[in-house]
Amino acid sequence: MSELIELRREQAIREYECMKHLKLFTDEEIQSIKNKRHYHEYKIERRTKHLADFINYIAYECDMFQLLLQRRQKLHIHAEWVSLEKSIHSRIRVLYKRAMHRFASEYRVWTHFLQYCKMRRFFNEGSRVLDQMLGYHGDKPKAWLRAIDWEYHQAQNLARAKHFTLRGLQRHPECYQLCIHFIVIQLAEGQKMVTKLLEDGKPTENNLELNKTLKTIQLVYKNFEHKDMPFFALLLKELKKYEPLSNELAKEAVTEMRDILADKEEMWNLLANLALEGNESLMEETTKSTERLAQCLEIYQEALERLPTKKMHSLCIDTMLQLNSTEEPAKDQKDKRKALANAFKQALAADLLEEEKLLQYLKLLLHNTNPKEELIMNVINKGLEQYPACVDIWTSYLRYLMLHKDIDADELESVFQKAIKGLPDTVSRLPLWKMLFQYYNNRPDLPGKVKQLFQRAIDQQPEISNYYQPLYLEYIMETGKSTNNIAKVRCEYQRLVKNYTTTLELHRKMASLEAMQTPSDANEWRKCHENAAQFFGKKDPTTWLQYIQFERDHGKPQLMQSLYERAKAVLDEESFASFLTEYELIRNPYLVRY
Repeated sequence: MSELIELRREQAIREYECMKHLKLFTDEEIQSIKNKRHYHEYKIERRTKHLADFINYIAYECDMFQLLLQRRQKLHIHAEWVSLEKSIHSRIRVLYKRAMHRFASEYRVWTHFLQYCKMRRFFNEGSRVLDQMLGYHGDKPKAWLRAIDWEYHQAQNLARAKHFTLRGLQRHPECYQLCIHFIVIQLAEGQKMVTKLLEDGKPTENNLELNKTLKTIQLVYKNFEHKDMPFFALLLKELKKYEPLSNELAKEAVTEMRDILADKEEMWNLLANLALEGNESLMEETTKSTERLAQCLEIYQEALERLPTKKMHSLCIDTMLQLNSTEEPAKDQKDKRKALANAFKQALAADLLEEEKLLQYLKLLLHNTNPKEELIMNVINKGLEQYPACVDIWTSYLRYLMLHKDIDADELESVFQKAIKGLPDTVSRLPLWKMLFQYYNNRPDLPGKVKQLFQRAIDQQPEISNYYQPLYLEYIMETGKSTNNIAKVRCEYQRLVKNYTTTLELHRKMASLEAMQTPSDANEWRKCHENAAQFFGKKDPTTWLQYIQFERDHGKPQLMQSLYERAKAVLDEESFASFLTEYELIRNPYLVRY
């Protein structure tokens, strides 16, 4: 190993001499370059070799090359290119070849090398390794696709690109990307021929070479057997780039797609979107937006007659929603809004409106300044019938009653109770309570109702009760008129702790209210931390840390040690480890955190 390293050091002497002679680097920088290369050489020559070592060495040499270019540009020095840059390129190529030989099963090595060749424009060098790469990774369709792209776009070798495409299709006859790649390459070549013929003033109709290319495309398309939705979606997208040359194939593809995939909702959705774009495979000529929309709706209507499913309706609605998100002239905008409304109504009438789409429909209706009561109630009733576990429908119903109906509290309470009883036990009722609180907060003409609602909420199951407990303390603090509000809050806090299941948030809220008092009462404040530690100290080390910090800053610092002992006794090993680090910082704030 040492002999090889020494040999490479000797081979690099010429580089260092040129660097020094041209004054591109100082003696210290040259020595640093020597040391780093020696370090990387040692890493790649170890008995146990790792790919990362080769990649790191290559990355260093690439950075070295860029630095060299910057120095040349800065100092206006252009001599000794062969001794410096070319030498670095040679070293990188050798490193890549060793890595590809040693780690041939690593696909990323080959792709990295191709990227390097592309960056340095070593196209022939890249082409030479493609056969080796495919020998090791021919089981990967992406390897064939990369080889085809390289030969066509980088090496500009159409014959080799065709060769790799046909070999790839023989190896992976199910890979639609390979088939479409071949079709696209042939269309690109055909487009070049058409451009050349037009420039020369020659007709394109009976050109033998062009006709041969188009027949080849047709043959490849017909022979591909695994035609599915992804195939047609990608094919038609690519064919659109080569209109009108690709129109004949596009029409054939659309016809075959309609025949073999008529039972797929995605096919009809693709077809409708093609019509919306004015695709020439569906229309004889480019039409107005209103005509495109009409044809799109006709296709969706046919689809819904053949496939009356929730998915088909949802795809139609999604297209209409997307269409309405773009700004167009007023008349077109009106047609699009009408199409969207009809799509929603048709799905609703057929009882095939998905839950998500029903909520979208309801939201759009409520967003209207003058919502139609009959339509909204129809949507709500259908939604509650089809999706009885959807709390969002009930909240939308309550919001509608609150914002658009002059409803009294008793009627709203009746709907609220109906929603509470109608939902399954597994569904959270918290959104309904939030809507009710919103209603009473906006009704100052009903004094005392908010306080009563808080008391009702706290008497509910833990999910509701725990959410509103800390909010109730804050409410008492803010709405009291006397200076003795804190006494009422403390009394209510003690009642909650004694009679209800509490959360850590309640004790922290009370502690924050105590901290706001001037002057603060350390004994009352301490009770909050003591309760938090007793109820949650076994699992949450932050309760002890906050308790200790309180004693240090506002209470009795001599109690810190006893709290530490209590925490150590109840916390598990992992929790205590995280507690101990923070405790040391609290006890000694001058320690540096690393």
